[in-house]
Amino acid sequence: MRLRVARVAVPVMGGWLAFVAASGGCRSAEAVPAGSVAAAQAVAAEGGAAPAPAAADEPAEVPLVPLMGKAVLEARAHAQRSALGEGMPLFEDERGQPVPWIAPQVAIADEPAFDGDLLDSLQGSSGLGGTAADEGPRPNGNILGLFEPIEAGETAPLRHFHQALRALEHGDDRKVRVMLVGASHTEADIYPQYIRSYLQERFGDGGHGFVLPAAPWRGYGHVDVSVDGLQHWRTEHAQRRDARDDGRYGLLGASISSRSDRAYGRVIQHAGVLGSRYELWFVAQPRGGSVDVIADGRTIATVRTAARHVGPGYHAFELPESEHTIEVRVRGDGEVRLTGLVIERDDPGVVVDTLGIRGTRAANALAWDRALWSDNVRHRAPDLFVLAFGTNEATDVTQDIATYEANLREVVQRYRAAAPQASCVLVGPGDFPQASGGTLIPRPRLSQIIEVQSRVSTELGCGFWDMQAFMGGELSMVQWVRAAPAMAQPDYIHLSRRGYVRMGMALVDALMGELDGDDPLHGRTPPR
Repeated sequence: MRLRVARVAVPVMGGWLAFVAASGGCRSAEAVPAGSVAAAQAVAAEGGAAPAPAAADEPAEVPLVPLMGKAVLEARAHAQRSALGEGMPLFEDERGQPVPWIAPQVAIADEPAFDGDLLDSLQGSSGLGGTAADEGPRPNGNILGLFEPIEAGETAPLRHFHQALRALEHGDDRKVRVMLVGASHTEADIYPQYIRSYLQERFGDGGHGFVLPAAPWRGYGHVDVSVDGLQHWRTEHAQRRDARDDGRYGLLGASISSRSDRAYGRVIQHAGVLGSRYELWFVAQPRGGSVDVIADGRTIATVRTAARHVGPGYHAFELPESEHTIEVRVRGDGEVRLTGLVIERDDPGVVVDTLGIRGTRAANALAWDRALWSDNVRHRAPDLFVLAFGTNEATDVTQDIATYEANLREVVQRYRAAAPQASCVLVGPGDFPQASGGTLIPRPRLSQIIEVQSRVSTELGCGFWDMQAFMGGELSMVQWVRAAPAMAQPDYIHLSRRGYVRMGMALVDALMGELDGDDPLHGRTPPR
């Protein structure tokens, strides 16, 4: 049974202060009026104490997110700068001081550009633009978003992930790897960049992680890694009608292939993005061609992808730790099919793989070659995988919800089988209204998808994070679009860069809540 919660959340100095009351009633989220911030800060001034115990016949109030410690606040500020871009106003600084939160803000000038190609991720995704009346005062975008805990059922779905992070803190020489899998929200690499920067600031920088070695489509790239080389490659994934049905798409679920000696790819690590250990991933196959690997302008290897049988291929190489530019150039002696490039460091720490494909659905994974993909997953050995799907599926109105549930269950089971040691979390879709009679109304299928994801998560021992609830519930997207600064795009699907950073902040808070709850040095002040 899904836990129903009535939630109160307010932004206070040092982070969120949130209380949850368990009940059997309807799920709702109530934002505390601005006047309540003073009350919350009064609680904060007394050390973040828990409320008095409830009577036996009353639901217990549990402080889920007390005040945050120094290490958390510093990591939050660092991650905001990384994901928002230098010079952009933060949500809060290293002291947890709002910057700015109280006064509504006009649109922020010179915010780093958001890739408009992401609006192609859904059929008709731009069809809702301009339908909301721009009347009355615009809400302050900087205070949108509620704390939303991870629904955990009766299990501890994040135990392995938290144990791995603790091991890093205690000096283990290891990598803690996180796989963020999803559609365009994830592909944009903004909330993943926040998560990457936050975890690496606190627990060590293990390297950037996974990226394709050439651009599979226009606009592809990560926040701190650029990817060039679109021409002369054939991009294939399960959403493409012209893709081969062999499913040999690799970890991401998308491969790039070419026979042309004009095909090249270039991965450029931005300032401060260090790497020393690399792996080029490919499909080994009969009559496979060769590809040159070039580091900083010097050819360091020729990788031959020919093999007697089809299977996963990996070519590892090492470089002095630095900000490198890695190129691949097809030699033209047969088909080369590439599935990824991994960038890591010698140092222990966290690595976050961004695995997003615009327009994709969770069930697309059922079309992937399971043996090849499973080997890729085992090779990465993730400690946590996060599956963030549901928005695209909300448009599949001809598919009955029982089929959606069966497909989702099988996909999660495949991930669990490939990485049985890993913690897992499903992230639900954000609010996504539909147009009707000149206005916006809730999309009925969205609530069904959220209920299914919550149920499947509990059944298979995963956590569930409700993105729609974090945004404020049904039709909250309208406020996110109208807000100043804007927190969402006018397609009423995608968030703005600032909105995705807010999503990353809230998701990290939820992922780290249990780990930090009893750690006053690194995390938060525990209840008295």
